[in-house]
Amino acid sequence: MANAIKFIHTADIHLGKKLSYNTTADMKVNKLLFNATEQAFKNLVELAVEEKVDFILIAGDLYDRKARSIKSSRFFSEQAEFLNKKGITIYIISGNHDPAGVENEVFELPENVKYFSSENVETLKFKKDGKLAARILGQSYRQKFENRTMYNYYTVPDNSVFNISLLHTALNKDNNRYVPVNKSELLTKSEIHYWALGHIHQYQKLNHKPSINFSGTLQAHNISEEGNKGALLVEVDSNLKVKENFIPLAPVVFNEIVINLDQYDELDNLTELKQLINSRLENYNKNIRFENKSKKFKLKVLVLRLNIKGRTELHQYVEANRDELEETLLKDLRSRFRVESPTIWLHSIVLRTAAPIKNLEALKKGSELYQNIDQLINDILADSELKRELIAEWGQIWQGDQNPEDRENHKFFADKKTLADILEESEKIIISELLEGGD
Repeated sequence: MANAIKFIHTADIHLGKKLSYNTTADMKVNKLLFNATEQAFKNLVELAVEEKVDFILIAGDLYDRKARSIKSSRFFSEQAEFLNKKGITIYIISGNHDPAGVENEVFELPENVKYFSSENVETLKFKKDGKLAARILGQSYRQKFENRTMYNYYTVPDNSVFNISLLHTALNKDNNRYVPVNKSELLTKSEIHYWALGHIHQYQKLNHKPSINFSGTLQAHNISEEGNKGALLVEVDSNLKVKENFIPLAPVVFNEIVINLDQYDELDNLTELKQLINSRLENYNKNIRFENKSKKFKLKVLVLRLNIKGRTELHQYVEANRDELEETLLKDLRSRFRVESPTIWLHSIVLRTAAPIKNLEALKKGSELYQNIDQLINDILADSELKRELIAEWGQIWQGDQNPEDRENHKFFADKKTLADILEESEKIIISELLEGGD
């Protein structure tokens, strides 16, 4: 029987990268946000020690850039030394943000840090109580873009011990920038028990046996990275059975709250709108506080975007003073909720309202034209070719890469949610214009 082992799988830590949250003059909030990435890593280290793990896997992008900063390098070196004293090994591959691995480290690292080569796939052996307990395979990026099919060389002699592979990939066979491979190809490597993937910033469980996981980023860095972030705690028993648990470790969480005013017919003025927003945020914060009580690693700050949408009588006030209203609400709500625990920081407010239309559903049912509009929108959302044609009509500004890391600053990418939002807004405008006799 094999030795039982316990390890942590993490990736995309991006030491040196700061959070994007829209400027705040509040010193307390600013400090919490400024140190969030480092605090998330400290939480990881604390978890490793508390759980008495055997080792930590970092599947690429430990640092945010190839040229490590002195501060980030010193921070990692100190944390690694602390783990060294606790007998915990760290296995690392470099990714597209921090290629070439150990050669670019500013400080000499302790002996417990094991960087994988960027030239060839390496197999490192982990021994426990003098007995081979696991094999860990990996290969670092040589440069920012890596088109080598590394997985071909992830081979082991047998599956008598737990075999782990670290790979930094987009998991897309057609993407030649980030190790072209797909899930089916990984599954051909039948001797591998666990694929520790990096690059995608959202935790994803892709397969059970063998385990194929993206751990996601340790700490989100902008409003597009919504939800809890953390790492995977993995336990393997003597029969090589795997138990996984995703542990939230990020002190800062980004989220979007959607308030649909279609559900609130009684709203008569902006004061009532503000009261509604306050109520929603208070309930949201109450739930978070309740969840926080049972957490070992407490959430410190919620960075929220408010999306206020729907057909409402209030649209007449919104339409005339949109920018001023957004600015005023943002200022008032930031002042009100920054003293909460955890702190709520309003990143932005998006007002997407429209004028109400009486008996809209009845109109749609009784009009072939409106039914055709609905059908066209549904067809676009369901048909990839129609999507491409529509986005092509939008012009070059919407021809940005799906991967934010490859996207030019002046371009956008219409993901599923963005496309649906734009089409929903377009339908509102078309119907309003038709009813009002617009051209």
